[in-house]
Amino acid sequence: MAKIGKTCKEYMIKELSDKLKGKSDIFVTDCTGLAVNDLQKLRTSLKGLKVDYLVIKNSMGKLALKNVKMDTLETLIDGTIGLALGGADPISTSRTLVKFSKDTGKLKVKGGVVDGKMINDAEIKEIALLPSKEVLLARAFGGMKAPISGFVNVLEGTIRKFVYAINAIKAKKGGAN
Repeated sequence: MAKIGKTCKEYMIKELSDKLKGKSDIFVTDCTGLAVNDLQKLRTSLKGLKVDYLVIKNSMGKLALKNVKMDTLETLIDGTIGLALGGADPISTSRTLVKFSKDTGKLKVKGGVVDGKMINDAEIKEIALLPSKEVLLARAFGGMKAPISGFVNVLEGTIRKFVYAINAIKAKKGGAN
């Protein structure tokens, strides 16, 4: 009987390790006191961002983090822990977690890893204030487009003035004949 329990735990640790592998963004939260329907709402809002949210057992979480060489997160594993894994946009993920934390008052963002760099809860709150990836790309594109548009307008103005000058000369010569 004990052997089945050990095998089951080993399988769970392997499965969690597999989910952690290749994830450059992992957010650690304390979800103590969060009701099941609140957890479901959080998972639903994160699912749209392609983020998995898992509530883990601490001992298994620590072992899985060791397996994928993310020992730095081990210090955050204490209490009732939930992990938000992956996603294409860490800004949107952090914004969703921080907003949910403010709305419920029960979820506490503890820290995490973004692009392989350890960050604390204050940094996650700062990231949440940034505009989304799409807005940043639009601003960058607009910034690159502005000088080109200005150059086109200058050339257009020069050509327009040239046409006006030609028309004035034509009118002057046409009026003199």
